[in-house]
Amino acid sequence: VLDEADEMLNMGFAEDVEQILAGTPDDKQVALFSATMPAQIKRIVKRHAPDASEIKVKATSTTAANVEQRFLKVGHPQKVDALTRILEVENFDGMIIFVRTKHATEELAEKLRARGFSAAAINGDVVQAQRERTIDQLRNGKLDILVATDVAARGLDVPRISHVVNHDIPTDTESYVHRIGRTGRAGRPGDAISFVTPRENHLLRAIEKTNKTTLTEMRLPSVSDV
Repeated sequence: VLDEADEMLNMGFAEDVEQILAGTPDDKQVALFSATMPAQIKRIVKRHAPDASEIKVKATSTTAANVEQRFLKVGHPQKVDALTRILEVENFDGMIIFVRTKHATEELAEKLRARGFSAAAINGDVVQAQRERTIDQLRNGKLDILVATDVAARGLDVPRISHVVNHDIPTDTESYVHRIGRTGRAGRPGDAISFVTPRENHLLRAIEKTNKTTLTEMRLPSVSDV
């Protein structure tokens, strides 16, 4: 049984998964459970379970109605400056900022700390004990901003999280739902802001179409706003 395949692969265990499956007998039964089905997982399924049947569980809900969803059109080189201005004008309590790679979590958290913000990174390389300490700091108000990958933030439930920022917009709609689900918990209001580069307009439209919602375009806060 290969459970949560997307999480395992995103945390860098792809070679381990391949080695384990390659060493199992031919008459085995393989059951794969995954929240999403990116290309790398489909390749493993095709290789180790070519005749597998696919069963999809229909989602009962999409994005929460109590989460305000906005987007900002910004070029990639200007993202950090844009994020800084947003942090300086938004009235937030706790925040999760999502990026695509492990390296980006550390890099962005370091840049935010250099600009005076209380920020830390969690990713697949962070050991569980350190991850729990960091989340406890966010929960207790000793930390305000968590920079994370999708995998590292999965299942995270901290009431203080008032804002989610997609510094890197997700490439699939299911990940978007998982991300902004970190705020607006238990009926509380929440805010979700997504950065969209000129080449990522199609991702924004896909999110809106799949979730039957419209994200509101926001303007970059000016120096006078700050």
